[in-house]
Amino acid sequence: MKVDKGFRFFLVNDKKNRVSEIFISNRSIALSLFSALGVFVALLVFTTLEFGDIDYSYKLRDMQNKNMQLVSIIDDMRDHLDDAETQLADLTEKNGALRNYANLPQIDDAVKRVGIGGTIFKNRNSYSELFPVEKNDLLSLEFDLDLLSREINLQKNSYEQIFNKVSKDIVRLKHLPSIPPVTSGFFTSSYGTRKDPFTQKAKFHKGQDFAVMSGTPVYATADGKIISVNGKTGYGNIMIIDHGYGYRTLYAHLSRFKVTEGQTVTRGQLIAVSGNTGRSTGPHLHYEIRLNNVPVNPRNYFFTNNLEL
Repeated sequence: MKVDKGFRFFLVNDKKNRVSEIFISNRSIALSLFSALGVFVALLVFTTLEFGDIDYSYKLRDMQNKNMQLVSIIDDMRDHLDDAETQLADLTEKNGALRNYANLPQIDDAVKRVGIGGTIFKNRNSYSELFPVEKNDLLSLEFDLDLLSREINLQKNSYEQIFNKVSKDIVRLKHLPSIPPVTSGFFTSSYGTRKDPFTQKAKFHKGQDFAVMSGTPVYATADGKIISVNGKTGYGNIMIIDHGYGYRTLYAHLSRFKVTEGQTVTRGQLIAVSGNTGRSTGPHLHYEIRLNNVPVNPRNYFFTNNLEL
């Protein structure tokens, strides 16, 4: 006969003079322990999942807050980047004028493309898991910053080249036209082919026109010598200044002269007063720059409005 193994407990009742026996088998004990363990594991899993959800929600909210902060930072950086690009565009324009003054060739388009073209996203996938919504913004910002850095380096190298050239040639610089001849008014007809206001036919315009009232002061745009003061031309009253180094400037449609032929003048000196003389449709100043007797675009030489340069 097989005897179950387990534990026997005897309970003695002295009042009733009775003894009770309780038997608990090993199998019952094992089942009870397994049941208790199962309940404990279930409670542990439930508690872990519940707290896990709370922790995940907290981390998600924290990440969303940081994402919003990052978006705000990106927007601020984009505004600063736009400002920097605007200023760089202005520097690039002045760079072209400075290279004319320094008698240096303009930066070749091929060099520009090599200098600023292309970019490498070193961390192209670094944002995708954290902030997938803003990945394109981050990549775009990285691209623009890289492009701006290349443009700045290109302009920096160009300015260093200009500085080295100009610092050795200060005297020549004083004789190169570098300011507008008037300090008021606005641009009208520009250098290049245009429709002639009298014949309505295409005609090359050799200078830059300034719409100004009659009587507006006109200034020498560089040091030089007055070689012609003439009132009998289609340009009306004109003045021509020889600046040396192959440069001459012409001022037309003047009403009065303030200097005489043969006189030496300096940049920023008052030389005449604007008017409406000659073949003109209204008060304005016609201004030309000629290099080796060939008209060039005056707008490429408007580096500054400072008459003291």
